[in-house]
Amino acid sequence: MRKMTVLLLAFTIVLGLHSSPSASASATFKDIDRSPMKFYIEELAKNNVISGYADGTFRPKENLTRAQFAKMLALAMELPLDSKAAAQFTDLADWSRPYVGALVKAEITYGKSKTLFGANTLITRQEMAVMFVRAMGLEEFVVLLEYNASFADIQKVSSWAQPHVTFLKDIGFIEGNGKYYFPHDPTTREAFAKLTYRFKMEELKYYELALNRIILELVEEAIDVELIDGETIEVTYDDGEIYEYEIAYFMQGLYMTFQYESLAYLDGFMWQQMTSAEKKEIIMFAISYWDSEYSEYILKRPAEQAYNLLLSRLDGYYVNSINNKDNLLRTLLWSAVDTYTIDYIHQEQQ
Repeated sequence: MRKMTVLLLAFTIVLGLHSSPSASASATFKDIDRSPMKFYIEELAKNNVISGYADGTFRPKENLTRAQFAKMLALAMELPLDSKAAAQFTDLADWSRPYVGALVKAEITYGKSKTLFGANTLITRQEMAVMFVRAMGLEEFVVLLEYNASFADIQKVSSWAQPHVTFLKDIGFIEGNGKYYFPHDPTTREAFAKLTYRFKMEELKYYELALNRIILELVEEAIDVELIDGETIEVTYDDGEIYEYEIAYFMQGLYMTFQYESLAYLDGFMWQQMTSAEKKEIIMFAISYWDSEYSEYILKRPAEQAYNLLLSRLDGYYVNSINNKDNLLRTLLWSAVDTYTIDYIHQEQQ
């Protein structure tokens, strides 16, 4: 699955960010003494994440364009530059195209349209929040969670950015002014510096908070998550049991299982309205789940054969309107067992 591949790649990128300070012993700018973000600016400059201007200034209150933000985030993430990945955008200067391309390839940004990136448009605070969540590799989970009211102006946040903004507030990554977030205001260079410091220099702290926020909601029995290192977590369950997992493995299983169990919210009425492509996507996903190590079943038929058989069964079952109220997951599972498409793993091992 493409989304899952990108997600796991993002885990690798994020947890590999931290590096030792560079050889530069100090880095300061002549115009940041009054900036509340002076510490973050200087620390990032020492680590060659951000730089100032030729006149020795940083210009902390200056607003960032989307192109400038792309360069700074790509550098912070240490992404390989890629001009070709941004070749479709006609509004990029030569200096910005490799950085935008790096973010496009990592699926952190998609531009304003197929041909415009919005390079010279000021990046808003809500756009910045979305890109940081994507840079963390967590967007696929963030949109699954339920949220309580966060900032007083959360309704002013665009619907596509509300989960991202609320999630980052929940883990303490952003604060706004304590009450308001001002989502459509432009992002300043000093504000970016503060969040980039948290993202790069304190990534383990915020990643542990993020994993707790996700896992404790999606795994009913989990009560605590501890990040052991960049690759391993320790999950404590309500029965006192503690298990250690490889992060990418656990999160992939969590994502696939959640999506699989979500099929129970679909029924025959919805099935009848689906296109052939949508039906195939659902059935093939279920087949891939049964064929994975996260399932308690084992796939007994080739995927394409299983797909054709199950499609025929589901279409035939739901053609009777009496059955349309039955949930799709139960019907799909029953059909797969009845046709010997799947079997329980423990039965196979006997």
